[in-house]
Amino acid sequence: MNRSFLTLAAVVIAAGIAIVMALQPESGRLDADDSTHFSIADTAAVTKIRIADALGGVAVLERSAHPLGLWTLNGRLFARKDATDLLLKTFKRVSVRQPVRASASAGVLKMMASSGKRVDIHIEGQDAPVKTWFIGTPTQSHTGTHMLLELPGQGRSTSPYVTHMEGFTGFLSTRFFTSEGEWRYTGVYESNADQIQSISAWPIDDVGRQAKLTWSEDEESIVAFGENGPLNLPQALLREQWVRMCKVHIETWDSHLSPSNQDSLRQSELAWRLEVEYKDGRTIPMDIHWKTPIIEELDLQGNIMTHDASRMYAVVNNEVALIQTFVFNPILDFWRGLSFPLSPAS
Repeated sequence: MNRSFLTLAAVVIAAGIAIVMALQPESGRLDADDSTHFSIADTAAVTKIRIADALGGVAVLERSAHPLGLWTLNGRLFARKDATDLLLKTFKRVSVRQPVRASASAGVLKMMASSGKRVDIHIEGQDAPVKTWFIGTPTQSHTGTHMLLELPGQGRSTSPYVTHMEGFTGFLSTRFFTSEGEWRYTGVYESNADQIQSISAWPIDDVGRQAKLTWSEDEESIVAFGENGPLNLPQALLREQWVRMCKVHIETWDSHLSPSNQDSLRQSELAWRLEVEYKDGRTIPMDIHWKTPIIEELDLQGNIMTHDASRMYAVVNNEVALIQTFVFNPILDFWRGLSFPLSPAS
């Protein structure tokens, strides 16, 4: 083997060792640096999450004993389970991809201060957070999120990092919002079938007939009553509608209407009124109003629609919400279908 070949081989090996040596310490430094330890290994221990934005918005989420696993929101409402589950998943799976470049660090920190969010994570009912995240803007590629970590006893890190989640492409900041309307649990009618006492609806500005569904005296079947007495309807149809009313959600409590427009809506003519009575004594009414279309839409006959085809407004306990026709049309179609002549119940 000639000398030149041996020299070349030695150079290649030395270069390889140099590359490995250059990479390994950086990886080791990241892992050894506590300011990169954003994740929470045991998210079942998380009992409270406080999210605050730069505009003064705050959302406080606390674990509760709700049978559906719902967290409380700001001490008086319930939060969406899908949203709290997503936060816990993020806490567990988040990891650091790389430090922010030194040349960009000052700009990232400035953006965090002006428009970032603070997330305090509490475990096992402790008053002080075990970790605090400062969440900034996404990276230019929108595949990472700028974050800073604060740990008790160690203070806030001075170096921001680019974080991400394995198996997820995108950025994480949108998961941490403060709007109460967005966080709020969307279930209105939710129960087991045997917990419902009766279901009623009144078409006011729509086709259909008023009718009330309730249990028979022996509670073995469901019966329907119209304005003029019992209705002869198949038991399968009645049970299908009964089950449909066991899980009914609005889209959001954020109606995007100003307070004055909400007041006007409450005073306007209804499209429908729904009402569910429960065996525990609760009665939950819902007033449904048409929504003006955002853009011009045509119905199946080619006529210009006077109402939004996708959404309506609902008023529940005097609060205005947005609801989807995709969810509510199957419910209302039951009463719409009663507009044809029915024979008296036998």
